[in-house]
Amino acid sequence: MRNVKKILWEALFIILIPVYSFGSPKIEIKEPWVREVPPVSPVTAVYMVIENEGNEDDRLIDVSTEAASQAEIHDTLIDEKGIAKMQRFESMDIPSGKGVELKPGGSHVMLIGLKKALKAGDKIELNLKFEKSGIIKIQAQVK
Repeated sequence: MRNVKKILWEALFIILIPVYSFGSPKIEIKEPWVREVPPVSPVTAVYMVIENEGNEDDRLIDVSTEAASQAEIHDTLIDEKGIAKMQRFESMDIPSGKGVELKPGGSHVMLIGLKKALKAGDKIELNLKFEKSGIIKIQAQVK
């Protein structure tokens, strides 16, 4: 009976190791911050670096926060006249072994309908929802 249990545990171990060792994303969020805007502004942007140190691609599919009515994934596009425009994306790919930088003038999270003025030094909590990694809660400081 003891040998049967040992064989079953070894079989389970052999089956589960590849599931947890290979083909999984490992998302890390670095340097999140929120742009301070005038108190009358209803919008601001959040920036960060999203790194995927795993072996499988992932995708940012949603962002939410109590600090604003809406949070959207945006990119800044410059048209042929040199005018910057925002484009909303439903998701953002996070390739395995790489990082994606959300920065001023580029991709960012747009907070729309701020519920209160955000001042330098304040912190807000955001929920980043990934297709495979689930929800990652972060705190971003207002700068």
